[in-house]
Formats: sequence, C-alpha cells, structure tokens
Amino acid sequence: MKEPTFNREDETMLTLTHHRPDAWKYEPATIAGKRVIITGGTTGIGRSTALLLASLGAKVLIFGRHERELNDAIETMRDCEDRVVGLTADVTREADVDRVFQTIDQQFGGLDILINNAGIGAGSIDDASPDAYRQVIETNLIGYLACAQRALSRLREQHAGRIINIGSLSAKGQGPDSDIYVATKTAIRGFSESLARKVQNEDIYVTLIEPGSTGADINPESPEEERKLESQGEMLVSECIAEAVLWCMTQPRYCYVPLLQVQPLHEKVR
Repeated sequence: MKEPTFNREDETMLTLTHHRPDAWKYEPATIAGKRVIITGGTTGIGRSTALLLASLGAKVLIFGRHERELNDAIETMRDCEDRVVGLTADVTREADVDRVFQTIDQQFGGLDILINNAGIGAGSIDDASPDAYRQVIETNLIGYLACAQRALSRLREQHAGRIINIGSLSAKGQGPDSDIYVATKTAIRGFSESLARKVQNEDIYVTLIEPGSTGADINPESPEEERKLESQGEMLVSECIAEAVLWCMTQPRYCYVPLLQVQPLHEKVR
C-alpha cells in the first residue's frame, strides 16, 4: 500500500462545514460570541487556535511574552480584528495574569473558555541550571494553575464554561533527555484529571488535549526541518490541534471529553 503524503498547503480545514443528515440528533454548539483566553496565543498551537476561533465568531484574548510575536499574530487576524485583543504578558508573573483577566472582563464582559497553552521546551536536568528548570516549571505548570484559578472564579459565577489544557503525549511516552519537560506535562495530566472531578457537577468542563510532535517555535528543529517532518507525517501542523480544540468546544452539553490525544501518523521519539 502506498504511504500517504501530507502537504501543508493542500490541507482542508474542517471548521464545522460538513453537511449532516436531516435526522442527525444534534448540531455542533456554536462558538460565535464565546469569550476566550488563549495563553501563549501568539505562536504555534495558540496562534492557530486563536485564528480559527476568531474567524468563527469567538471573542479572543491572546497574550505572549514578546511584542513582535504578538504583532505578527494580530496581523494574521486582521479580518476579524474587532474580535481579538492582544497583550504582552507572562504567565509566571501574578500581576500579569491578573491584568489579562481584568482585560477580558473590561473588553468582553467576562470569560467562557480558558485555553491553557503557554509553554517552553526543556531537556534534562543534566544540562540545566536551577534557574532554568525553575523557569520551565513556573511557565509550564504554575502558569496553568494561576490562569485556571482565575478562570474558575468567573466560570462559577455564570455556572458554565470550559477549561482546555494543552498537554503533551510526552506525559505518556516519557522520551529520553526531556525529563524536565516530561515532568511538567505529566503534572498537567494529573492536574486536569483532578480538577475535572472537582467541577464536573458545576457545568464546568475540563479537557486535556495531548498533542504528539507538533510544529512550533519551542521545537529544536528548524522551520525547514519541521516542514519536511510534516510532509512525511512525522509531525503535526499546529492547525491540527486547533481543530481538536474546536471539536472539544463544540460538543453538546451532555457530551464530555476529558482527554483527547492527537499524534502524527508516523510518530517518532526523537
């Protein structure tokens, strides 16, 4: 059998456009008007997710640490700029996190969905200074906790909402030479499962999405290497995870997705 090939330019985005039979039992929930925060929303998975959701009518607040990346992301969303707010902020700074949530209150009148996505790559403690691995933990784990805490206070007031945590299949595979990163993503898995149980009777849904290898700025590969791996089916494009986020967001209220794992067809441990 001939192996499939993948072409980034030829991909067809699904985005809820499929026709459904007349007798179909439900239509996907709309995201138009939903108020969304995406941490790490200026690059990679966060940026693709922001673009997709805003194009479908959601009101999206994105933030990241660097102004140039923020400006680039906002430029890609020019066609829906009235529904997008961007900030420079760092999830490791409590004052910045407060400012992000105050801004969505002021701009959009509240929050419906938090997408915890901000993260940085890391290798092994063999090669990292204490300052370096503490920064990874502060970003990849404590940043998730800080944003989830503030989101919950708002979602509970309206008795509804979603928290989507972007984890990693490295929590399952636990590849070599990435023990710092694996530690944070394993912790996110436990946090997501525990929090989901806590709020499951409050109409607040917590979903963990665990991507496999995905093209992103935190990867060691060059953009050219990433394109090659994507074409060979060894790496996902960030749009794949954006579609997964959308799918989870648009399920009916009686359908709960606690965990969704997405991997390339030919996933390899590198």
